[in-house]
Amino acid sequence: MVIRTLAPEIEASLLRRWEPLQRNQLHYLVTWGTRGRRPVLRERHARALDQSLRARCTERAIPLLEICAGHDHVHVLVSLHATRSVASVVRELKGSTAMSLLAAFPELRVWLHSNLLWDERYSVEMVGPTRLDAVRARLRALHHGHEELAATG
Repeated sequence: MVIRTLAPEIEASLLRRWEPLQRNQLHYLVTWGTRGRRPVLRERHARALDQSLRARCTERAIPLLEICAGHDHVHVLVSLHATRSVASVVRELKGSTAMSLLAAFPELRVWLHSNLLWDERYSVEMVGPTRLDAVRARLRALHHGHEELAATG
């Protein structure tokens, strides 16, 4: 038996398709290294890596919060919806940046003795909203805006 005494706005809302609201953003600090942790990244590589990551994240609607690179590793702080897989995002970012960097800088192939730029491993740390500023400050303090890379670039 169906009760037909519902308010018109409730009946109208029941007839529309229900879609979940995505109000939660999860923040991840992802770190990966070069093949064999060889210190091959210079300032020019860090600049190209930064541009490539920003372009890919803009293209794929991935909110990018911070990028820092050392001589042998990269830190990327991203914000994702709970429905998005961290592993697939990391795979996409590592794959696209490796292809663009190896195409732009053939010396990386020689220095790494390989066609592979990144190590297959990576680490992911979930960052709560209350720790977000502290993590950003820690990354900036560790890498000083690529200043140490400029000295060897």
